Amino acid sequence: MLTAPELLAELARLGSDVGDEIVSVEARSIAEQLVRRTVNVLVVGQFKRGKSTVVNALLDEDLMPTGALPLTGIATSVRYGSPASITVELHDGGQRDVPPSELPLYVTERENPKNRRGVARVDVVHSAPALRGITLFDTPGVGSVFRHNTAAARAMLPRADAAILVVGPEPPIGAEELAYVREVAQSSVKLFVLFNKADAAGPSLDELLAFTRDTIGDVTAESTEIFAVSALLAREAQRAGRGEPGFERFVNALRAFVDEHGSEALAASLQRRANALLDRAGAFLRMREEAIVLPQSERAQRRAALESALQALDDRVRFLGLIVDDDVRRLRLKLDEELDRRHDRERAAFSDRASEIAAEPSPHRRHDAIESAVRDRAYAWRHDAVVQAEGEIAGFAAKYVRLLGELEDAVIRAGCDALHIDTGAFVPREIAFAPAKLTLPVSLDPATGLEVVRDAMTELLPPQLRRTLLQRRIARLLESELDALRGKLRYGIAHDLEPWRRSVHVTIASSLDATRAAVLGAFPDAGQSDDEQRARESTLELRARFTTIRAEIEGTFAGVAI
Repeated sequence: MLTAPELLAELARLGSDVGDEIVSVEARSIAEQLVRRTVNVLVVGQFKRGKSTVVNALLDEDLMPTGALPLTGIATSVRYGSPASITVELHDGGQRDVPPSELPLYVTERENPKNRRGVARVDVVHSAPALRGITLFDTPGVGSVFRHNTAAARAMLPRADAAILVVGPEPPIGAEELAYVREVAQSSVKLFVLFNKADAAGPSLDELLAFTRDTIGDVTAESTEIFAVSALLAREAQRAGRGEPGFERFVNALRAFVDEHGSEALAASLQRRANALLDRAGAFLRMREEAIVLPQSERAQRRAALESALQALDDRVRFLGLIVDDDVRRLRLKLDEELDRRHDRERAAFSDRASEIAAEPSPHRRHDAIESAVRDRAYAWRHDAVVQAEGEIAGFAAKYVRLLGELEDAVIRAGCDALHIDTGAFVPREIAFAPAKLTLPVSLDPATGLEVVRDAMTELLPPQLRRTLLQRRIARLLESELDALRGKLRYGIAHDLEPWRRSVHVTIASSLDATRAAVLGAFPDAGQSDDEQRARESTLELRARFTTIRAEIEGTFAGVAI
């Protein structure tokens, strides 16, 4: 009788032997979650909802960086354990232990722009009681996918068993967040909804809570409790040695779920994923069994028919690629149009601001006021562009997952049809696309020379004339900065969306290539009698291994306890 880890190792080897590396990679991912024996909980939400502050309140420590700038697309996991540690793993295979003070160097956009340090992931071990039996994944934003599209990253970031969706009053829950709610409701056991910054909602709190509850209910088709909290006030109370009632109620609900249902949720998650992989491996094995007993000439005919059927699917593959390109093109156009609208709206506001700045008697304060005005608008524009783009991309990714899943299903069915196999229903595998790292320009500081406001000759003019001249100069300067800002953001949007577009194409191609290879690999090229015999013996051995795994894996995770 094999143990669960041994069965998963066997399943990984079986996947490789039937020619499907997808089964092999995902079996190893399940094994990794089994070793940890934790419920995987994703903390997600729109940019500036306060996700990292929520994590810090769960830890009772200001560990995760917070602030106005977004994090990079790096997954940061936080799990229960002792002693406390932070391990940074790099794409080149290296890793290093870092103190808490250095964590921002690796996970924030300011210190690690566009992940120039090559960070693959960050693992945090922490002894906070709220974390018992939990691995938290702090995500950069709702527009980011929860697992990377490469095989290595898929093994690092397993699917969610539960999720904490952080929403808030400004703005209320939107389309991009609802898109994620749909995904969580379909693939995980539990969804917690935190209405963060509830203290900022004022008298509208009850109305906003009701709107959030009804909106989410329309998506999940069930009642979802909304926890009204302020993670920031919770941290202030914790520092003073007190508790914050709203946040404590959420923590108690989270702990009750993990303590009462965590083991059950983990076992169900592992079992469901393992069964789906077995079904996939079983389909390829069945193809091998049917193909190997055919006469060589008929097998060649069936393979030719399969290749023809696969070629017929190429138009659908190309069409999916065109959909991706068109989506990205339309998104760029939409963001450009929004930048133009903001530019026109801001020109009037900048004109009024120029008058205020010109009234400032100190040249240094005028200089600082101009920089502040430009920078405030720069970060506001960037924030809004990121939020809009991430919302659109979340919808794109959900569509691509569905279309790619249908294509993979069609490839497998083509193999079954070529061998006259009744396929039945396939459980679609989990597919994820890489997050779009929408950092936009790193530097949004004023671009033109601000020394115009320090002109010594200007200071010698009569006050009214000086103010009029300064106002004109400042107005021209601010308008020039506005034009420069629009150009920077346009460049940043194009610069950041293009790698994501290419990565989506790579994911589609690699996924379909792997599935095609597994289907075609079911038709052995054996020609000599000795080769035929070895192929038959190999197929019989694969069936025996498959039968053993299938018989033993059902219920094998039932005893897993967190």
